[in-house]
Amino acid sequence: MLLVARLVFNLAALLLWGGSVCLLLIADRSLRAAFWQRLFRWGVGAAALAGLSTFVTLPMLTASLGGGWKEALDVNMLTLVVTRTVVGSAWGGQLAACVALGAVLLVRPLRRPAGVGVASALMLATLTVSGHTAMHDGVIGMLHRFNDWGHLLAGGFWLGALVPVVLLLRCLKAADTRAAAIQALIRFSSVGHLVVALAVLTGIMNTWLVVGGLPLDSDVLYQRSLWLKVALVALLIVIALYNRYRLVPRLSRDPGALAILRRVSIAEIVILVMVVALVSWFGTLSPGHG
Repeated sequence: MLLVARLVFNLAALLLWGGSVCLLLIADRSLRAAFWQRLFRWGVGAAALAGLSTFVTLPMLTASLGGGWKEALDVNMLTLVVTRTVVGSAWGGQLAACVALGAVLLVRPLRRPAGVGVASALMLATLTVSGHTAMHDGVIGMLHRFNDWGHLLAGGFWLGALVPVVLLLRCLKAADTRAAAIQALIRFSSVGHLVVALAVLTGIMNTWLVVGGLPLDSDVLYQRSLWLKVALVALLIVIALYNRYRLVPRLSRDPGALAILRRVSIAEIVILVMVVALVSWFGTLSPGHG
């Protein structure tokens, strides 16, 4: 159950961050406003799931750290976990970020994609407080947390961008939105190259900091799982390159290329969700050391 709550929060924060930043990249104001209205209800749903997962996480953490489920709702134990443990501090930051996100979505003057982007970026920052990033102190610890945050931001953009992309592909069929959609897709592609590079570089740095070297110990489940993640990311990179340099040039002359691109983009979303689920799971495992 704790793993499911962690996965729900991670996916919600990643999608909110990536989707909101991508909306800011749409230069045409009318198209951006239309997308914001269309995605707003989905954003509220994601925020609600993030908040719910946050509330149920604390009792589960308390039960796992204490003597069992009988202490999960004990006020003294809950307070002790929040105030005296690293995971409790992370939970407190997570709750504060969810409250900030709720304020952005509920208070009309704050209801902007930029506000959602800031709040969801803070939500992702809370994920760097505990877990494997807590294994280092001092400057190395700060570097590890900052690098992990960069990795989450890059991965969130990659995942969250694909939702607006799928919607933008539909806009290519309409004459009044085609030019604005093409411009937005070009922007997404340009930023996407940098984001993928950042995701790969920060991922390599994270691996080095967590494992202490190359993950070559096949007896360690964490390291085997890490290679599965690497394989899935490599597949995603191949798909992205195929989309950009094979399918996109065919759009102007092959009517069927648009449908293929849309299906492939949806497949990318599914694979990225699998990556997030995998990382949420093996993030609880002992990494071993090279």
